[in-house]
Amino acid sequence: MTYDNTRLSVIVRFHQEARLPFLDEAVFSLAIQDWDDLEVVIVLQNGTEKLQHAVEAIIHQQPWPDSPQYKIIIVPIAEGVDGRSTLLNQGIEHATGRFLAFLDDDDYVYHHGYVTLIRQLLNGESVIAVGGCRRALMQPNDDHWFIQTKDLFFAWGRTRLDLFRENFIPIHSYVIDRSRLGDFKLYFDDDMPPLEDYDFLLRLCAEFEPDFTQFETPVCEYRIRLDGSNSLAYVPDAPPHVIAAQKRAQRLIRERKESLISIMPAADIVKLKEGLLESISERRAEDGNQAKHAQEIDEGATLYKPELDNRVLLKITQDIYLFFSRHPDWERRLSNTLHIGWRTYKRLKKRESRA
Repeated sequence: MTYDNTRLSVIVRFHQEARLPFLDEAVFSLAIQDWDDLEVVIVLQNGTEKLQHAVEAIIHQQPWPDSPQYKIIIVPIAEGVDGRSTLLNQGIEHATGRFLAFLDDDDYVYHHGYVTLIRQLLNGESVIAVGGCRRALMQPNDDHWFIQTKDLFFAWGRTRLDLFRENFIPIHSYVIDRSRLGDFKLYFDDDMPPLEDYDFLLRLCAEFEPDFTQFETPVCEYRIRLDGSNSLAYVPDAPPHVIAAQKRAQRLIRERKESLISIMPAADIVKLKEGLLESISERRAEDGNQAKHAQEIDEGATLYKPELDNRVLLKITQDIYLFFSRHPDWERRLSNTLHIGWRTYKRLKKRESRA
């Protein structure tokens, strides 16, 4: 298919009437986008006529600058089947835009998000442009959800190699230019939920180098509900079936990585080699300076050896890092425990200051 338009198609999957308030906020974020040529493709899992009317009502009550361009696709999914990949694939099939993006029904895109990423694509030659994403932690209060805090949890990654190690790119933080895909087929694997978005990125970015120029610019929010109702196990007391599904998907992702072949330009390999050599040189220079300083201290009647201490600490740090990189579920549990402990400490300090 030839894409000779400037339209952005945003695919939103939806399956449950109880989530209509989440969808309302997600669609609102699309209505206020600075990019005007926008098509919303909402894919309903086993959507009834009542649910379709409710979704249409949400679309039409938003502050669109003009009449909204939208499609509502109803996809039958058998009971007990995780159909999230199927829903996204149907959305891709019905989308007409040159530019393609995805948005889960409980997440949010900032008004400048898509125009920032599309302009980056138009100014370069990349297939995919990636922006920054804030993590928003949400607590329930009566019938509403409130954002407790925001952070830059996903900002640890910076390169395609970081992505191959672990996912730091949420599904709504990038835009794809379909006119540059060539013969590459966009699809989500039905065997991969709930990590189908990571598998999708692994295959896409193994073929095409992502553009991270706008990664320092937050373009969206990834919202995590602290009651454990997300589809991923972000809290220790998440439902057992959620944890089991995630562990299964993690095993499949490891298998995918073992068989995936990445295409990397020779220039990038040279840059990677130069970067490694530079790091080694800096480390050797640092070790030399530390050894010289240690000798000067030793002449002053002390046996302190900082270069040895630093190497031991570096080795311990690397071992800890590598261990948790192989066990992301343990890393997440440790992170949750530390956050809980820190919040408890701050509350105790606040009480102590009031006493």
